[in-house]
Amino acid sequence: MHTSLNPSPALFRALLAVAIALSCFATRANAADIEIPPAVQAYSSALDHLSTSRGKIPIEPVFEAGMQASPQLQAVLPDLSESQYQQVQRQMQGFIVVREAMTIVRPSVDYFKSLARKQGTKADRAFFDIYSRTEPDGNGPFPAYIQQQIGESGCTRFDGKLMIDLYRGWLTFRTTYPDDYASEAQGEIDSLESELLSGICACENAAKTAAGLQAFVKAFPDLPITPKIKTRIARIHSGKSGFRFNCHAG
Repeated sequence: MHTSLNPSPALFRALLAVAIALSCFATRANAADIEIPPAVQAYSSALDHLSTSRGKIPIEPVFEAGMQASPQLQAVLPDLSESQYQQVQRQMQGFIVVREAMTIVRPSVDYFKSLARKQGTKADRAFFDIYSRTEPDGNGPFPAYIQQQIGESGCTRFDGKLMIDLYRGWLTFRTTYPDDYASEAQGEIDSLESELLSGICACENAAKTAAGLQAFVKAFPDLPITPKIKTRIARIHSGKSGFRFNCHAG
């Protein structure tokens, strides 16, 4: 005859309480092991130095320091303790740092645009003018030509002149200030081109999407990407484009 090894209800509850306590301890220990990336302090120090400087000085080095810190901080942000979270929000002044429905670490364009007007050079002011139109603070993690829908998803606004105006703005900046904010400016151009060539979740119907792409082709007939955009337009008209029109991402 075998004796049952099942614990009594009281013993089971005691064991469960111990397991929960150990789990909580391990969670706290793991959180304590997460360190704030040193790049966060580097950015904070650069911003402090800028704040105490007088006269017009380039803001680009400070912005670059923040952009280097952003992906490192975003990677650990969900695991930071509450006190660490509050600390990095102070240190990353000028950046939007949140870990609620979404985890976001990105520049506050309004902050840097104001800073550029007060202390920046002509290149700083020109950059943050076009950057603020492309990456507005009120559009979540998305550029202006992506309409946020649910969480981290959105559709592309091909219709109208928005993408044309933004693309022209970045080309003008790159031509006028070829040595300033070069990686960011080229990155914005590349992102626009990628959406024009590969984006398939269109906010509008087929006719408006095709019209928007056609307007871009008319505005920039000599770009290397123009023939590929023409091909996309032809496929829309033939019903073989692969687009999702009136798209609801998610």
